[in-house]
Amino acid sequence: MTQTSPDTDSAAARHSVRAHRRPPSLAVTACFEFALTTAMLFTVVTAARWTAGPGSPFPELLATQQSRLVVMGLLVGSVVTAVLGPSMRRETAGHLNPAVSIGLWLLRVFPGRAVLPFVVAQLAGSVCGAALARLVWGDAAASVGDAALAPGPGWGAGAVFLAEAGSMAVIMLVVAWFGTRPALLRLLPPVVGGCVAAVIIFLGPLSGGGGNPARQLGPALVSGTTGLLWVYLLAPVAGSFVAGAVRALVRRRR
Repeated sequence: MTQTSPDTDSAAARHSVRAHRRPPSLAVTACFEFALTTAMLFTVVTAARWTAGPGSPFPELLATQQSRLVVMGLLVGSVVTAVLGPSMRRETAGHLNPAVSIGLWLLRVFPGRAVLPFVVAQLAGSVCGAALARLVWGDAAASVGDAALAPGPGWGAGAVFLAEAGSMAVIMLVVAWFGTRPALLRLLPPVVGGCVAAVIIFLGPLSGGGGNPARQLGPALVSGTTGLLWVYLLAPVAGSFVAGAVRALVRRRR
C-alpha cells in the first residue's frame, strides 16, 4: 500500500478546498468595487491636493504640470496593479472602471448580469471618494478642482472623445491579448497598471488622460466642472465597444 506524507496530505487538502471554494457573490463583489473605487478617488484627489495644492511638500520638484502628471500616473498605475492582482486571485474583480466592466462583458469574460451592479457601484464610489476628499481637505481640495480632468488648449469635445476612446480601446485589446494566454495572465496586472500610467502621463496634458468614467464623475460633480462630463463618461465606453468589435472580428476570421 502506498503511503503519503503529512505534507502531501496537507497540500491535497488545500487544493481540494480551493477547487470547491465558491467565488464571492455578486453583491459582495459589487461592494468590493464600491469600496475600492471610493478609495481610489480619495487617493487621486488627495494626491492632487498634495502635489498641486497649497502647502505641497515638493513645490520645486512638482512645479510643472508634466511632473505632477508623472507622479499621478505612477501612483494610479501602482494602485491598479496592486488591486488587480489579488482581485484576480480571489475572483473579486477589481475593475475600478465602468468601461472595463463593459469591455470585459463584450469580450465574453464577464457575466452580463454583473455589469449594471458594477457600473453603479463604481460611479457611486467615484462620487463618495471625491466627496470624502473634499470633506477631509476642504478648500485645499477645491483649489485643485477636486482633481477634475480638463483638456489642454485647443482640444475640443471631438478630439477629447477620440483620444479617450482610443486609449480605452487599446487597453481592452491588451487585456484581451494577455487574458487569453495562460502563460501571460500573471503579467496582466502590471501591464494594465503600466497602460493606465501611460495614459495619464502622455494624454494628461492633451485630453485629460482619464480613460475611466469613474475617474471623472465624482470630481466633476463635487467641483461643479461638468462642461465635458458627457465626453469623459461616454468616450471610454465607446472605446470598449471598439475593442469588443475588433476582438469579435478576429474570432470570426480564425
